[in-house]
Amino acid sequence: MNYLVFLCYGTNQRVFHECVYALLSLARVCGADGLKDTEIWIYTDNAPWFKTFKDCSLPLHFRELDSSLIKQWRGDIDFVHRVKIETLLDFTSTRNGNILYVDSDIVFTGGLQTIFKNIAAGSLYMHIAESRISQMANPLFTKMNRFLQSNKLELNSKPLNEMMMWNAGVLGFNTKYNHLLKNVLEFTDREYPQFPKHIIEQFAFSVYFQDTVNIKAAAYSIFHYWNLKEAGQLLASFFSYFKNSNWAELTEYSTLITLDNLMQQKVAFLGNRKLTDMLTKTNWDLTLPDWAEMQKQI
Repeated sequence: MNYLVFLCYGTNQRVFHECVYALLSLARVCGADGLKDTEIWIYTDNAPWFKTFKDCSLPLHFRELDSSLIKQWRGDIDFVHRVKIETLLDFTSTRNGNILYVDSDIVFTGGLQTIFKNIAAGSLYMHIAESRISQMANPLFTKMNRFLQSNKLELNSKPLNEMMMWNAGVLGFNTKYNHLLKNVLEFTDREYPQFPKHIIEQFAFSVYFQDTVNIKAAAYSIFHYWNLKEAGQLLASFFSYFKNSNWAELTEYSTLITLDNLMQQKVAFLGNRKLTDMLTKTNWDLTLPDWAEMQKQI
C-alpha cells in the first residue's frame, strides 16, 4: 500500500488553502488511475473544513488532532517542526508500506508512480538538495557550520558539517526505515535546545537519510514554494471567488494558478531593487488576478 500524508492544522487559513490546492493539483496530474493502491491521510484539527468541498474524488482519510496532542508532540522543547516527526511516528506505528509525506505548500507537477516504486525498492526521498553546510551558502548555514564544528558533531565518523542539507518539504520512505524517525526525533530533541533554529528538524532528516542511502530528489514531480508566502493571498482570493464550484470544476480552475511564474516575478523584483529600496525594506506586492477574466482562458 502507498500512503500520502499531509499535516494541516492551526488557525492560519493559508495552510488549509495550500493543502486543498495541493490536493487539486494531485487530482489534476494523477487522476483516479494514478492513485490506485494509495490512501491519502490528512492529520488535522479541522476535518469538517475539508468535507465542505463538494464531490471530492480523492481517497481522503483523516487523523483528528486536538490542542493537547499538538502540545504533546511539540515536546519539552516546544518546537513546532517536531510535530512533523511525531506525525510520521504515529502514522507508521500501525502500517506497513510506502510513505510519502508532503508539506501543505507544495504542488504536484507529475505522477507519483515512479516515486512510490522506488520507495518500495528501498529509496529514500526528500525534496531537493540545497548545499553542504560547510559551504555556508547563507547566514543561517554559516551559523550552523560554526555550531557543528565547535561541538565536533559526527555520525559514523562523518563530520556533520560536511553533510548535505536537503529540503524536508517532501519525505519518502518505506516503513522498514521506521527506526530513522526515532533517530531524527532524538537528534532534534538533543540539538534544538543548543541551536534553536527551525532548520534543525530538516537537518536531522537530511543526516539520517543520507547516512543510509543516497537520497533521491522529488522536485521533478513536486514543486515546493516554501519561500512564496504571498501565495496565501492568491489562494484565499481563488477559493473565495470559486466558492460555489464543485471539486471537478475547482480542479480545472486551479490550472489558472501559476506559482512558478509568481516566484519568478518576486525573484526579479528583489534582484532589481535599488539600494534605497533595500534600506527601506521595500517588498514585492502581489497583484491579485481578475478571476472572471482569467476564467475565460479555460
